Amino acid sequence: MAYNPSAPCCTANLAISSRLLVCLFLSSGATAADLVDPFQLHGYGSQDYLQASRNTYLGADHRGSWDVNFIGLVGSVTLTDRSTFWSQLEASTQDQTRFTWFFIDYSFSEWLRSHIGRVKFPLGIYNEIIDAKFLQVSSLEPALYQQSADFVHDSYNGVGLDYTLSLGHNGEILWQAYGGNTYDTNPPPDSRDRRVFGGRITYQTPFDGLRFMLSGYRSQVEVLATNELVHEDRLIGSVDYLHDSWDVKSEYGSHKFRGVSSNAYYVQFGYSIAQAWMPFVRYDRVNLDTKLEGNDSFTQKIVVVGLNFKLKNYISLRAENQFNRGYALPVASGEVPINTGSRNWNLFVAGVHFIF
Repeated sequence: MAYNPSAPCCTANLAISSRLLVCLFLSSGATAADLVDPFQLHGYGSQDYLQASRNTYLGADHRGSWDVNFIGLVGSVTLTDRSTFWSQLEASTQDQTRFTWFFIDYSFSEWLRSHIGRVKFPLGIYNEIIDAKFLQVSSLEPALYQQSADFVHDSYNGVGLDYTLSLGHNGEILWQAYGGNTYDTNPPPDSRDRRVFGGRITYQTPFDGLRFMLSGYRSQVEVLATNELVHEDRLIGSVDYLHDSWDVKSEYGSHKFRGVSSNAYYVQFGYSIAQAWMPFVRYDRVNLDTKLEGNDSFTQKIVVVGLNFKLKNYISLRAENQFNRGYALPVASGEVPINTGSRNWNLFVAGVHFIF
């Protein structure tokens, strides 16, 4: 069975991680009977090589680095005809083994679902499949989703509700709302998140493969030095088109915290050739402080050119080169001091990504 990235991943009335697991099942050639088994265990992983011509980012410098890897096990247990338990256990060279998310999904009806536990944020296009590189076009996700940019959190601990509204021949709308506490895998040393609430609206248009999203959330952050509680706001607008051989995405995100505003956007085009080859190109721009726009320590422009080759329905090879102007992300990650980096530099990424 050939992998069709435009089909299962966009099914609006599935729960957050059930969409991901359905993608994994169908991509790996599972049958419909497999999906009704009360217990399922699948997974995905990646191993990448990075080399930077100048600066240092994600542990890679001019000598290169193999320390960018990931493996995740996704399991589900059917509890009743309406409820399912989902979880993901992950590990990588750079982080400890842990459960990224685990929650119970309950279906009130065909159109209304709830989930309680630790859940992936329904935020933008990538956040729910951020770990499953095989389901993405490039090895390195857009700057908007890279951890050092701080535009997205991983998961929240709390309660969420999904409601799908059918518009008949005019498509459908998925309304998602949630509340709880953020789950931060690498919390900053001077603050901690207390509460969070937010949501996402997804409009699946009557045009096959075309959808629009608006998502955002507000978290309440405690500044440890003063015990002050301040608001932190994030917002992402998205356009996604997956149809036939085309994979086209564009998103804009904004982030406001303690008087600092940042924004980022990207436009990405991929085209599949003979169901195996996919050349792609992406333009990224990130500005981590709008008051310092144009400063290379806070602004970065990236042109990405790459090629994705699918060996089988469950394994692919990737190679891409990122042409950077500015070094905001290496500064934000703490790998390059402010005003000391090289303005023009390249980042080469190659890897193998798989599901099972």
